Amino acid sequence: MTDSIDALHTEHHRLRMHLNLLEKDATHPLDFTVEHAHTVPSLVLRQGQALRSAHSSVRLDYDLMRQIVLEALRARIIALEEKLHGTVGGNKPIEHLQYGDQTEA
Repeated sequence: MTDSIDALHTEHHRLRMHLNLLEKDATHPLDFTVEHAHTVPSLVLRQGQALRSAHSSVRLDYDLMRQIVLEALRARIIALEEKLHGTVGGNKPIEHLQYGDQTEA
């Protein structure tokens, strides 16, 4: 396998584990960071909380953000599975996948 295929397998692995975690626990906190920021502020959104625009009363509640994250994970997994079709190890059962170095804030 090439390094790029290994990287795709690793990403696929992590995405499936993240999706599995969110599907099993409907209250699992959502962790975000701001890309391309000069600092790396983290945001943890928990059930019952919402993001609110600094310029209006527009709110993105936990349930909406959770659905967005779930759909984004599923879409990326499908895209990777198409790229990895026919490669070795592309479709490992979820029981054989392991969590990365995840921590909860």
